[in-house]
Amino acid sequence: MARAVTGVARLSLLTVRRPKYAHVLTTRDALNIRFRYPAQLIPTLVVFRELLEPELALLGRALGPGSVAVDVGASIGTWAMSAARTGATVHACEPDPVNLDVLEANVRANGLSGRVTIHAAALGEHDGQGSLVAAGRRYLNRISEAPGGMGSECSVRTLARLVDDLGLDQVDVLKVNTAGGELPVMTGALSLFRAGRVRLAMVLDGLAVRPLLDDLRAYSYDLGVYDGGGRGFVSLSHSSELDDARPSPMNRYAILRRADVPMPGFEDQVDPGSVTARHQGN
Repeated sequence: MARAVTGVARLSLLTVRRPKYAHVLTTRDALNIRFRYPAQLIPTLVVFRELLEPELALLGRALGPGSVAVDVGASIGTWAMSAARTGATVHACEPDPVNLDVLEANVRANGLSGRVTIHAAALGEHDGQGSLVAAGRRYLNRISEAPGGMGSECSVRTLARLVDDLGLDQVDVLKVNTAGGELPVMTGALSLFRAGRVRLAMVLDGLAVRPLLDDLRAYSYDLGVYDGGGRGFVSLSHSSELDDARPSPMNRYAILRRADVPMPGFEDQVDPGSVTARHQGN
């Protein structure tokens, strides 16, 4: 309780001072995260001085020296830096110049320039031209591939093209969080999944992308959620179960993992029915 009260006071102080930039030093990983205020403010990060997504616990299990991660929608770099701290090589993709400026500064400040390669890249369903539609909160920016779309013009390429251009045979962990634009990014990556070139994917959950997540089960991928509270990976038979199986409000990602590749930390499967029953009992 005291920690929360102190954190709320810290957030209130930002509201009063309204600095151009602020920063948070996380308690667990000692990441120094700089951000523009208020456009890049993450309130829970300021309050708790911690990255609260339970799925981040997956990174230490699925990544390490010699492995490769790709972050689509890197924003100011919280996920990319957490992945790099495992010793993995990380490719961080972010199209917004404002976010890119802070992302680059954060990577340098945390001594991770040798592990994180930043790509000023907009990813979508097709290679071609699109528009970056900026939002007041910069992590809510989106890419429009519609002709004559609103926003600033930008080039768009598929995730499959990016991975091929980088010469990557395999992506050990893929994260896709593009503020509701996950479906075109994942559609542009279908050839990677069909070839089994992605071991584990964390995709921001949303109704638009769910049918595609179900389709990928035909290519030896398990669909589920990750319970960072100790129960591990919760395998589901259909995306319609995602809401009931979500272990906490902080769980935002649907997880896809190659079922035919052993992965540390995924040995203890959980019966999704037990999770559903727990939610119904609350």
